Amino acid sequence: MSGLSGVFAVKDDCIYDLYNLLGDHEHLGQSIGGIFTRQGNGLYKEIHSIVSVLFLPRFEEYIGKLPGNLGIGVCSSADVQPLKFDTRIGSYSIVVQGNFQNLQQIGDDLKEQGHNFQEKTWDEKKETWHYNKAEVCGEIISTGSNLVDGIKKLWQMISGQGSINLLLMTADGIFAARDPRGTFSLTLARKERAYAVVSETTGLDNLDYEIDRELKAGEIVFIDNSGPKICLAGYNNSKICGFLYVYTAYPEAIIESRCVEEVRDRTGAALWQTFEPLGIEIDYIAGIPDSGLGHAHGAASASGIPLKRPLRKKRGIRSFMYASQRMRDYSAFHKINTIGPVIKGKRFFLIDDSLVRNTQLLWLIKKIGRCRPQDLTLGLACAPLIETCIFEESTRRREELATRRAMSAIEGKNIDEIKIAPYLDPQTEQYRQMVEWIRRDVNKKSPWDVVKRIIYLDVKQNITAIGLPPDRVCTYCWTGQV
Repeated sequence: MSGLSGVFAVKDDCIYDLYNLLGDHEHLGQSIGGIFTRQGNGLYKEIHSIVSVLFLPRFEEYIGKLPGNLGIGVCSSADVQPLKFDTRIGSYSIVVQGNFQNLQQIGDDLKEQGHNFQEKTWDEKKETWHYNKAEVCGEIISTGSNLVDGIKKLWQMISGQGSINLLLMTADGIFAARDPRGTFSLTLARKERAYAVVSETTGLDNLDYEIDRELKAGEIVFIDNSGPKICLAGYNNSKICGFLYVYTAYPEAIIESRCVEEVRDRTGAALWQTFEPLGIEIDYIAGIPDSGLGHAHGAASASGIPLKRPLRKKRGIRSFMYASQRMRDYSAFHKINTIGPVIKGKRFFLIDDSLVRNTQLLWLIKKIGRCRPQDLTLGLACAPLIETCIFEESTRRREELATRRAMSAIEGKNIDEIKIAPYLDPQTEQYRQMVEWIRRDVNKKSPWDVVKRIIYLDVKQNITAIGLPPDRVCTYCWTGQV
């Protein structure tokens, strides 16, 4: 995924606001950071890796070197961006968020038509190089009769194949465009002397911005001195990513008028309602930091049972940043500390947002086991993840998912040969076998049977917690249905 920010300041330089807003988007993209600003006809740019150094310290020295009253930037998970284009319909710079499955085919077709590509991006999932999405999007836009027409052409070419939000900066202003599917949010904000557009509302209040509104699905606006103007009207039919509320977004974010923290409170309450009928006595509820804390708070509030902290997360450790699996495992093992006296001999309900591959949780469970809890139930605040996302740059392969490995082990078949429908229904024997296989997998690094049971939410519970109609929530990673 990537996090986008754009700022148009009426008279002042935009860099201070843009820099700080991007610092609050780094959780959406942690590989490449980029900022372009404009002052008259001058374009100023900085693009750097943010893998080993966080965005804010990495870009701090450039604040005074990026003048101009308008700018766009990105925290990207893969592609180098922003990128600049000089075309027959004008000069512009672009940042994009999202993904589309037909990227390679579109890139090849454009190449045959005479388009040149300078950038390549390493695809960790497929272990090959592919076209830079921002570059492909920029080339498609250049084929339009104007910029708005070019954006519409882009969306037509990827329809049914993915979802792309983008910011496009010219000498006069910033275009902001939210994909017609509306998988990810794009929000307008304003203050006395500036306008902003962001992927996530996090950090706006620190800079005195007030949220104006979210763009509708398929809407394009242009921001200049007089404020945002609608270039293409949108629709109230967005299909927002459900996993944003479970894990990806920061808790203070407002998405489709829903506060993420409040949604997580409700998912935690739903987990408690699923756990309570089991009649298992517990001493406390806890969340795995940081991703499980909001859900755990909701469970504790609903139950009246104390919320405690048996775990502490170390700051500044990123397990994904290492090239080798050995170093990633080492980092995962060390980034959370156990608080032994809070765990030893206790019965507790431990909650996390989700379980994806089980590459990190099993190391934590091993450490918890050393502290010898009496009884531990693992609660997961979403339905089992059975697909990798096609709308963002997922580094996970389908065959790596814990659910898919469980299905393959149970049936003795290749994952592509398995009918998944029975594994989606919590009432079936196949579902129960899958969850039990995952429970054993979670425990496999420990000599003790640490996790006694696993409780997932189901898709209906997640949608109810979000509070949107079912047809307005993307559940692809939980159901495989677009």
